[in-house]
Amino acid sequence: MQLIPTVYFPGFCDEAIAFYQSLPGCELLFVRRIGDCIDPSQIQPGTEQKILRAALRFGPSVVYMSDGHGAAAASFQGFSLSVTLPSVAQAERVIAALADGGKVLLPPRPTGWAGTLGVLLDRFGVHWTVEATG
Repeated sequence: MQLIPTVYFPGFCDEAIAFYQSLPGCELLFVRRIGDCIDPSQIQPGTEQKILRAALRFGPSVVYMSDGHGAAAASFQGFSLSVTLPSVAQAERVIAALADGGKVLLPPRPTGWAGTLGVLLDRFGVHWTVEATG
C-alpha cells in the first residue's frame, strides 16, 4: 500500500506547482486538466484549464495537487508536510526556498534527533517541517 496525500489549491494550483517545482529535488510528474479528463457536458464553464490532478515528486515521495472541485478557500489545517534531507546545507536551502513569501515558525536549529530542524508556513499557508539527518 502507498499513501499519497492530495493538497488542494482552489484556483491557484498552477501557481503552487510552479513554486514547488523550483525546489531542489522536486520534479513534476504529470498534470491532468479538467477539460482533458472529464466529459465536456459535466464541466462547469470556465474550469476546463483547472487542474484535476498533478503529481510532484519530492525525492522518493509523491504529493498530488489539485484545484479541487469547488470555489472553497484553501484551509491547510491538521497536517504538515515533512521533508528529511541528508545534510544541513540542503535542509537550509529548502527552508529558505519554502519560506520565500511565507513565515518561518521555528528557525533551523540543531535537535537531539536531527542535524537541523525548521518549521514554516509557505506562501500558500501549507505547514512544513524540514530536517536534516546529518
